[in-house]
Amino acid sequence: MPLRLGFDSRMSRFNLDFPFMIAPMVGLSHVSFRELVQSYVPQGLSAIRFTEMLSTRRLPNERLETTNELKCSENESFYIPQLLGNEEKYITPSVEKLLTRNPWGFDINMGCPTSHTLRHNWGVRLMGDKNYAAEVVRITKNATKLPVSVKLRGGPAQDEDQDYLVTFTEALEDAGADWITIHPRPRAQKHKGEANWSLAAGVRAHRKIPVVVNGDLQTSADALHVCQQLGLDGAMIARAATARPWILWQIAEDLGYDVAPLSHSGRRAPRGPEAEGQEYLAACLEFINHLEKYIDTEEKGLEKFRFFAATGARWLQFGHNFWKVSTQAKSYGALREGVLRFQESSDFIMHDRVQFS
Repeated sequence: MPLRLGFDSRMSRFNLDFPFMIAPMVGLSHVSFRELVQSYVPQGLSAIRFTEMLSTRRLPNERLETTNELKCSENESFYIPQLLGNEEKYITPSVEKLLTRNPWGFDINMGCPTSHTLRHNWGVRLMGDKNYAAEVVRITKNATKLPVSVKLRGGPAQDEDQDYLVTFTEALEDAGADWITIHPRPRAQKHKGEANWSLAAGVRAHRKIPVVVNGDLQTSADALHVCQQLGLDGAMIARAATARPWILWQIAEDLGYDVAPLSHSGRRAPRGPEAEGQEYLAACLEFINHLEKYIDTEEKGLEKFRFFAATGARWLQFGHNFWKVSTQAKSYGALREGVLRFQESSDFIMHDRVQFS
């Protein structure tokens, strides 16, 4: 059966038939994770995946082939590098360098609330001055003809401010931003508590460019709700994708698309606590294979797996026990053995949602 969105997505102007995507996440959105997610994307669909934040101050002097955060798989497509920066002398050469890898577009980070980004007037600090932020968009647009998006927060300080967001995003649109993603939590909230999806929907009503929402999207039902009921142009899943990297497959099925991913031909997307718990362990084994292939040392690969497990295990019953196994493993072989032991357990189940406090 064909894909039936059930809503009008302005992302279609980019010939994008599936406006559901996986967010940029520090320490997680490297090539091994992007490949794991891609292995669960149904055949015939194009799903955007982002890199993690890339510092434009460092990028011009880094090697694309050997820097773990910059590596891509062979012929990787529909991926977007996320840029962290504010100066033309760094942004332009960074974009030019990354263009050699044929990205789908570029994203500007205006949402990161961590202290090291704020010191350089990066991330959410850019939201304090709409003209300053608009200039960063112009600089990036001048360096590429590809789509340029901006990911921002619900507010630059303590509280959400829809009026400010409307004015701020108008400046970004006028500067040439092709689409925006709103994580509707203010800076002070970081990643805690519930995201106010209606805030993003309110901004969407004032913009001509697509508005995508990110934050607290944990299930296929969440992603469909923000688009079909709230009218957003797309949904961006973040941490929940580390627990269920097959979430895009679930969304596609719920939209009536019954084609399975190539590596899962003949199957349906995992559903239910037990099935998802077991699929998580199978995904971990595949993830280890990707880490072994792409990450330059075993030590770094194991570190990345631990971060992946610490994030996704929140959704799993006794997930902290699984994370402990990952911290104790000193080799890929030992890690695989630990995962296989958990596969023999009958009570390894996944919860639908978790609370972030």
